[in-house]
This record gives sequence, structure tokens and C-alpha cells, in this order.
Amino acid sequence: MIKFRNRPAFLSLSRRLLLLGLLPAVLMFTVLVAFFTSVRLDDARSTMAQSSQLLADNLAPVLEYAIVSGNSFALEQVLDNALEHSDAHWVRVMDVVGEEIGFASAEEQEIDLNAPHYQVYESEIFQEPLMLGDHSGIEWFQSGWESGTGILRIGSVQVGVRTDALDLQLQNIWWSSMVVGGGTLVLAIVLVQLFLGNILRPMHSLGSQVGNLMRGDYRREAIKSRGVAAEIVNLQLQLNELALRLQDLKTTRDETLALSESERNKAEHANRTKSEFLANMRQELNTPLTGAIGMIKHIEQDSLSPDQRDYLTTAKKSLNDLLTVVSDMLDYAHLDSGTNALDAKPFELRELISNCIASYRHAAEQQELTLESHCLGDWPEQATVIGDAPSVRQVLSGLLDNSLEMTSNGFITVRTTWINIDRDRVLISCTVRDSSSSSANTIHNPHAHSRFGGRGFNLSMVQRLVELMGGHVHIELDMGQGTSFRFEIPFDLPVTEQANA
Repeated sequence: MIKFRNRPAFLSLSRRLLLLGLLPAVLMFTVLVAFFTSVRLDDARSTMAQSSQLLADNLAPVLEYAIVSGNSFALEQVLDNALEHSDAHWVRVMDVVGEEIGFASAEEQEIDLNAPHYQVYESEIFQEPLMLGDHSGIEWFQSGWESGTGILRIGSVQVGVRTDALDLQLQNIWWSSMVVGGGTLVLAIVLVQLFLGNILRPMHSLGSQVGNLMRGDYRREAIKSRGVAAEIVNLQLQLNELALRLQDLKTTRDETLALSESERNKAEHANRTKSEFLANMRQELNTPLTGAIGMIKHIEQDSLSPDQRDYLTTAKKSLNDLLTVVSDMLDYAHLDSGTNALDAKPFELRELISNCIASYRHAAEQQELTLESHCLGDWPEQATVIGDAPSVRQVLSGLLDNSLEMTSNGFITVRTTWINIDRDRVLISCTVRDSSSSSANTIHNPHAHSRFGGRGFNLSMVQRLVELMGGHVHIELDMGQGTSFRFEIPFDLPVTEQANA
């Protein structure tokens, strides 16, 4: 199962589509709402200014008679009516020298006319002379006070309006715009969500089905094509087809694994049977062979002719050889079944190699072969390592056996190199080279036993022993020049060797 860890947070597809669909609309809507709200605010300010200025302009001619006649009652009545039918908070009338001659307020307490929260609109009051005349154009009345135009300024009227009312109106405009805009935006989101639902629900189903496939659940999902895009329906069909094929592959794999397990069990059973058979064969053959060899040794003590003694020697060697073959069969059975355990103990490696080569020197001389040994590298005085000494001797003996059997004339050279890996480990590289050209082919034949003089050992078992000790074998065949077998095995060093290193 695939697990995702520390997965960063990404926007879901629904949010991406929602943002993609709503962002332009929201920006445009915001701009429009801001524009129309600004227009409404400017209109409210302009309306208030125009209505207040219009009130002042309309009061100016109405107040002309009251000012000229000095009728204070008519003046107050006009001012009260003006306040009653308008949004003004106070109205003040002044004469030509700036003296207040009339005042009316919508508030009972005394007010500060110069307060900053009052917006004042003013209009001049003029008196136009009355012109009388007959149809002939002869004027029968003239006053001597008119100017060239006949218009006189007799005062002014001021209308005060509180800006609080305008602020409240502006606030109401802002709130109404926000409510309408917010409601429209919510409605747009709901509509987009409903529209995207037909796309996102099938896609969520696809994601769930893919997750089930990753977890090994190969069930096919029901397909709903109503209101769903054709591309998504096609994807669902393909995923169902993939689930069917994966289910078939899983069934085939399970059957193959079951068959392989059965065959493996049969092979293990056959291997155990073979190993038991070989072990029993050794047990059954050891007793009569040992007895026959003992009788031959007993007969050799008697007076025999040279021919009889030669016959007995040949028979003893053949029986010893047969006993060796039986012992090799048991060793091969143990290696083949993996039950051969190594016994790691300290031993002197250089002494083991020297003794092993010395045991083959007489046989090499009989074949007129030169057997040489060389120790290369930084060998310590006491080359003590920790390992399975009998297995190392078996490996070297097997390679020497093979070289003696395959080499009729020439040389056999053993080169052993000491390579320090670290303070507590060392690598031993040993090369057995001879002047033959065909011995390399026998390592791949598990039944090609080579026996000469000493204990025979097949090259396949050499390879298995080296691998069991954690090493490996290299083969180099130089046509006409000879064959080289090189094995490399790592060994642990004892505590005293580590201190010397």
C-alpha cells in the first residue's frame, strides 16, 4: 500500500473551480456596488444641498413684504412654516447691516449657529419697486428712491441644516449596499455550488475508486450518467475495466503463488529425503568399508609376496577412496540443504595454508609439477584470524585436487594476500594458478569430483563453502597459459590482533 506522508495542503478542486468562477464576478460586482454606492452618496449630498439652497432662495421673495412692512408676526409665521415643511433645523433673517431681525429653530434649547455640524445655505433678499402706468405709458406715481435698476437689497436669509442627518442617510446607503451586495454574492455562490455539484460529485467518486484500487479493492462502481459529463462517464468505464483486469491479475497471481508454494514444498521434501538418504547411506557404508580396510591392514602384517602386497595396497587405496566419496556425499548433502553450520574459532591462517600445501607436495613431485606458495601483503608475525579452519582447508584442498588432476606438466602456484579492511577485519585473497586450460569448466558441474592422493572435493562445493563464509570465487581462464581460481574471504581478527594493528 502506498502511503503519503507530510503531504502539503492544496486547495481542493471544488474550491479552485469556485474561485475561478466567482473571482471575476466578485471583482466586477464589487466595482459596480462601489460605483453605484458612490453615485448614491453624491446624489444624497447634492439633493440635500439643492433642497436647502432652494428653500433659502424661495424664502427670499416671500420675506420681502414682511421685512419692508416691519410685520414681525408675518415674518415668524413664514419661518415656522418653512421649518415645518423642510429638513432645515433653523432659519435666520438679517437686515442689510447684518442685524438679526428674525429667527426660528426646530430645537427648543439654545443652539450654536457657528457649530461645525451645521451646513449653512444663504440667499439675498431684494426689493423690487412697483411700477404703475396707464395704457398711454404716462406714469402717474414715482418715488425718488429707486436706483438705475430699481432693485434694493434689504437683507438676507440663512438656512441651517445639521450634517448628522446627512451622515445617517449616507450610513443607510452604505448598509443597504452591503446587504444587497452580500445577499447577491451568497446567491451567486449557492448557484455556482449547485452547478459544480454535477461535476465534482462524479470526480470525488473517481478519486474514491482510485483509492480503492490502490488498497487492493477491485470492486466495480455503479455508473450514473444522468447529468454527468460524457468525459467523466468514460473515465468511470475505463476505471471499471481496469478494476476487472486487476482482479484477474490478482487471481492469476494467487494461483501462481499457490502453485509455487506447493512446488517449493515438494522440492524441500525431496531435498530432505535426499539428504536423509545420503546420511543413511554413509552410516550403512561406513561400517563395512571400515571393517574391510581393517582386515586388509591385518593381512598386510603377514608374509606376502610382492604381487600380493601390491594387490592389497591397491584394494586399500580403492576402499579409502570409496570412503572419501561417501564422506563427500554427506558434506554435499549438508551444503545443499543449508544445514552445514560454520564453527568460528581462532586459528593461525599462514600455518594452515603451509600445512595444506605440504600435504600435496609429494603428489606434485610424482607428477613432475612445481608447487609454490607465496604470501603477499602486510602479514603480521602471528596471522591469527577467527573462522572455520576445516572449511578453509577444504576449499584450498579442493582447488589443489582439481589442479593436480587437470595439470599433467608445468606448475601450480598458490598466492595468498593479506588485506586489512579495518582494525577488526581482514580480507584474505587466495589465488591457485596452474598451467592447465580446462579446469575452469568443472566448477559448473556439481558432480565433477577430483581425487588425487588426499581427500577429493568437487569445485561446486568449493564455491558453496566460500559463499557460506561470506566470500566469493573468481575464475580466470587464459587459453594456452593456464587457469586461475581466486577466492576472497573476510575474517574477524581476535582482540590481540586488533591491538597490534
